[in-house]
Order: sequence, then structure tokens, then C-alpha cells
Amino acid sequence: MKQKINAILTALFTGLVFTGFSAQASETQTIPQQCQKLFQATDKLLADAQNQPGTHTQLNKIQNKLNQSKKQILEMEVATQIKSCDHGLAKLNSLNKVEDTEANN
Repeated sequence: MKQKINAILTALFTGLVFTGFSAQASETQTIPQQCQKLFQATDKLLADAQNQPGTHTQLNKIQNKLNQSKKQILEMEVATQIKSCDHGLAKLNSLNKVEDTEANN
């Protein structure tokens, strides 16, 4: 579980690095569907981590990093948000496939 949490953080941060975050978003925008899905997945992962032994000591740190990443994504232009969240979702899907493969072996 700790590996998956770190992988999600990496996916979020990679999305930020991949797209950059120099552009500012409009204050009246709605959150793109891709970002909603990514944020829901990370929130679920964090909730799941709360029930795993050994992860509770890192949960505040992880939650703070996730919140910072979300804030940075939401400060981007909408098109950049979509690219960043698409990239994060692709990384997450890739990690889930690897995890499913390992679980079946």
C-alpha cells in the first residue's frame, strides 16, 4: 500500500512537471472531469491507507503533499489541468495494471 501511495504522489508530481504550472486558471472555472477522477482516486487511496498498518505515521505528510498538488493543478489553465490530470490518470492506470498482474501471480 505504501508503494501505491508513493506511486500516486509520483503520478501527481509527474503530471505537474510534465505540463508545468506557470499559467494561472480562471477563478470561476469548474474542475475538469479528468481532475475530478484523479482527485477521487487519490482521496480513496488515502482513505484506504488509513486502514493499513505502518502507513498512519506518514498520512499527514502524504495528505499535505496531495493537497499541495491539487492546489497547483487547480491554479493552471483548464487545458493544462486536463493534460496534467490525463497524465496522472494514465500513470495511475498503469500502476493499477501492474498491481493487478502481481496479485494474480
